[in-house]
Amino acid sequence: MNKFWSRIFLFAVAFLLLLFFSNDFGIVNIQKTAIVVAVGLDIADGDKVDVTAQIAMPASSNSGGGAEASSNVSIHGAATVGEAIAELNRKTGWYPTLVHCRLVVLGEGTDSEDVFRFSDYFLRSEFVEDSCLLAMCEGRAEELLRAKSSVGDMTSAAIAKVLSNESQKTGTVCVVNLRDFAKGYYSVSGSGALPVLSAKPEAESGDSGGAGGAQGAFAGDCGGFAGSSALPVQGSSGSGNSGAGGGKSGNQNKSDVFDATKTALFFGGKRTALLEAEETLAYNLAASPTDFAYGDVTVTENGKDVTYNLKMKIGKRSQDLTVEGGVPVFTFRIRANAQVADTNKSETIEEVAKTTIVPEHVLRAAEEKFRQKLSAVLKKANAGGCDLFEMKIKLYRFARPYFDALKDTVLQDAKVVYDIQFDTQK
Repeated sequence: MNKFWSRIFLFAVAFLLLLFFSNDFGIVNIQKTAIVVAVGLDIADGDKVDVTAQIAMPASSNSGGGAEASSNVSIHGAATVGEAIAELNRKTGWYPTLVHCRLVVLGEGTDSEDVFRFSDYFLRSEFVEDSCLLAMCEGRAEELLRAKSSVGDMTSAAIAKVLSNESQKTGTVCVVNLRDFAKGYYSVSGSGALPVLSAKPEAESGDSGGAGGAQGAFAGDCGGFAGSSALPVQGSSGSGNSGAGGGKSGNQNKSDVFDATKTALFFGGKRTALLEAEETLAYNLAASPTDFAYGDVTVTENGKDVTYNLKMKIGKRSQDLTVEGGVPVFTFRIRANAQVADTNKSETIEEVAKTTIVPEHVLRAAEEKFRQKLSAVLKKANAGGCDLFEMKIKLYRFARPYFDALKDTVLQDAKVVYDIQFDTQK
């Protein structure tokens, strides 16, 4: 018996040594591995897809600062995303790994169909985390991923900063990952939202230094919530084989900024509406984990228009649905504390010191403007069938006896109540 087990042991050792020296037991040579950090998807002719993979590259010792570098590889005219990923190996000789993929960008045109045709590969993959960021972009995703950050970041890293939790907390960007979008897509609402990325020359962006902040949040005839979270990027020329890829020819030294303040609304996987920057902020203040936001409101004082820039700290928020007399009633409840960040009128030193106190008429004007902008968001979403605030889900959870009768009409027939109160320190 001992002799038998000794032979088994020796056979096992010999087998393991054979695997080790042949390198056939699953260890991948890092020098032959393509670490994919971002993927861009574009619609192609003939119901096919173009896939661009941004691959992290080791920083050159000659770069002096150890800045991150990347290379873009594009596969055109693939039948599926999975086929394109497999083609990466045949095209580059590298084994593509998606373990570190943190961003998927859908190019313009993919939203005319069911976007899950393009993105479900990443949900199926056991290597891609469901926390991977998902976004639309203006133009082609391939072109967007060719931008080169002027501060040393890869394009994917720069975009990740724009789509960060900090941006979400200030209400400037609607941050969505694969899990969030899939949850809405497969729910009874069948709805979702995605941030829309764009890269614009610095001179056109309205920013002078890169990181733009919220501006004019309550300005305009109907309120106007404006905000941007921007990061400077630098375009470069070429086909995308080195650095961060190509960009705009002859524009190597011109700085751009990434913007993600617009939001695309979806129903059944198809885009139904687009929220502008001001509307994005209104939506975030009402329904996302936004902590604070800056906004302008203009009021008349002594016959003159005076603009106040307010810092709004969100206290409580909720969306409730009840049925009263057979009619669904949807209520927004929002509580926020305001203080004066700036104003365009001359004030005494005593007035400047009272930044935590906002005049009553300014608070009421800010409430009204926010109410108008939020109403515009709801109208735009409901017109396209997008259940942005999950009315159907709330109907099922809190008024189940009415669900079958009202589920198909709740978006159009719901009475909306805006219980919005802005306060200030006394």
